[in-house]
Amino acid sequence: MQPTLPKYLQIKENLRRLMIDGSIDHRVPSENELARRYHVSRMTARKALNELLRDGLVERVSGKGTFVRKQQITQAYFHIHAFSESAQRLGVRARSKVVQSQIDDLPASLMGKIPGQQAVCIRRIHFLDDQPVCFEIRYLRKDWCASLLDENLEINSVHTLIVDTLSLPITRVWQRLEAVNMPEAVATALNTTIDAPAFCMQQLIYSAEEPVSYVDYFLRSDMYAFEDSFEPGRIPSLGWSGNGRFAIKK
Repeated sequence: MQPTLPKYLQIKENLRRLMIDGSIDHRVPSENELARRYHVSRMTARKALNELLRDGLVERVSGKGTFVRKQQITQAYFHIHAFSESAQRLGVRARSKVVQSQIDDLPASLMGKIPGQQAVCIRRIHFLDDQPVCFEIRYLRKDWCASLLDENLEINSVHTLIVDTLSLPITRVWQRLEAVNMPEAVATALNTTIDAPAFCMQQLIYSAEEPVSYVDYFLRSDMYAFEDSFEPGRIPSLGWSGNGRFAIKK
């Protein structure tokens, strides 16, 4: 536990990690149990449990105790798998190639968005029928996600690994879409030029309000368009509607 944190936050952090690794997967120790285990008062133990409750990681059942909350993962409002889904719909073959997977220094632009000074860095090229169409640059927090470097990242979805392997439910996503000129290295990897029009989809994903991963998807605009559908009168005041996704140009 981190000695610089107040005791109740140290306990909260320790319990959260035990829930992530599966050591606690159902009932959470009671106030009395936590007070004895960590040599603190019941009030301190209660504050730790209240923090977990506030973050949505646990739920209280009257007369029974506190339990790990089984969160539902919803992807309706953003489409993580639009690339493979669109490829399957059009009958083309999708594959990915890892060009980098290692622990690296976190770029200055991401300081504060992802905890720590270093992060897991993954760079992948995504292909459709052997044509490079998307370049992914992803940073994941090192303290939670370093084990992903042992996974086969050419066949596994990183988001699926976050949820299923690391047991980190995706609870919120910030995303931004803009037209950009590609960095030279990205343009070369996608067999195009830096002055060719392109999209950049940025995503910052969270688990229980904690940032987990930041990613830039660079997409060739000669291959992709962004499409959406909505019902008049039900247009969201901010962002896109739930049907928004990239579509492969035919």
